[in-house]
Amino acid sequence: MKLIDQIKRTGLYHKFRQTGLAKNFYLKRGVILDEERIEKRLSKAPAILLKTPLTKRIKVGVVKDGNINIEGYTHHTSSWIFYERFLKNNQIDYQFYDIYRHDWLEVATGLDIIMWHTHSSPADMYIAESKIYILEKILKKTCFPSFHEVWQYEDKNRAAYLYKALNLPLIKTFVSNSKKDALSVVERSRFPIIYKTYIGSGSKGVTKVNSLSQAKKIINKIFSHKGLKTVYPYFRQKDTVLFQAFIPNAEYDLRIMMIGNKAFGYYRYPKKNDFKASGAGIYEKKEIPKEALKVAINIKEKLNSRLMGVDLLFCNRSKQYKIIETSLFNQIDTPEQLVIDGVPGYYDLNTENYEFREGRFWIHELVMEHIIESYCKEAE
Repeated sequence: MKLIDQIKRTGLYHKFRQTGLAKNFYLKRGVILDEERIEKRLSKAPAILLKTPLTKRIKVGVVKDGNINIEGYTHHTSSWIFYERFLKNNQIDYQFYDIYRHDWLEVATGLDIIMWHTHSSPADMYIAESKIYILEKILKKTCFPSFHEVWQYEDKNRAAYLYKALNLPLIKTFVSNSKKDALSVVERSRFPIIYKTYIGSGSKGVTKVNSLSQAKKIINKIFSHKGLKTVYPYFRQKDTVLFQAFIPNAEYDLRIMMIGNKAFGYYRYPKKNDFKASGAGIYEKKEIPKEALKVAINIKEKLNSRLMGVDLLFCNRSKQYKIIETSLFNQIDTPEQLVIDGVPGYYDLNTENYEFREGRFWIHELVMEHIIESYCKEAE
């Protein structure tokens, strides 16, 4: 299939038609990577090598993520290129695993580990949850993400249930599957409040609700026969509603990412006259408060996730860091996800005071390292 045909099948095509520009437009912008650009992206951080050679033969199945997946090209957000580099550099047997084919179960019998950067749309999440459950629970394969990890990924309802059950510092959140209950709560609420669709990333489906009448309109549509439209044309929010307290005067939020003994992070700022820092693209990389790191580490441990991105907001009223949301996958554009005084590195979580250590890392490769090492330990 030609590259232009691949572009037509993705969300990029409307831009393609509007601009009248050819594939070079996307290559120059870095949206699509050819082989040369893939190699250039990978080379921005040194390769990660296992500290101890493997003691047993294993085979890894790598699912190619990204909208453009034909020979010689990929989407700039793809994770598989990092998984592949790690496996090649550590001489670990692997194959690309097309989990969308009819024979995905038969192919899985020859694999020990499956690596899959799952997408977060409702359709993608249904496929991922259905197949990872079988791979992990029935076939006993090691999967990243695990069923537990993917079950809570990009589902704000499920995440809220977990936060409350585990007594984590959640911004005051109300989730209901009852229209009568929902109307009763908003009638007692102090506006503005925040409405969120339960599936969505990058601030998609997040709305500031300024009045009771606006809240009632949302509830009435959600509990109607058709449900409420979402950013996904084929998916409507039906019989479930989530509102969250609005935290005023929040100048920024903190994103903290953790894998193994390493923590990274940066500050995110909203655009002018907006309240959402997520998706705004305004970042600052500098020292992260130790108290915020402690909160994030506790959240990761209680949620039992190997890779975890935690978005925190400091509440001036309670003087506490509160969870905005957690995520299994965050968009990683550079190998410098923590920079202090111009020096890239990470916080060493094995040290008492989370000492800063210098280094550039592709987080995808750190994940691959962690999965392989954990698999080998369990197999001993």
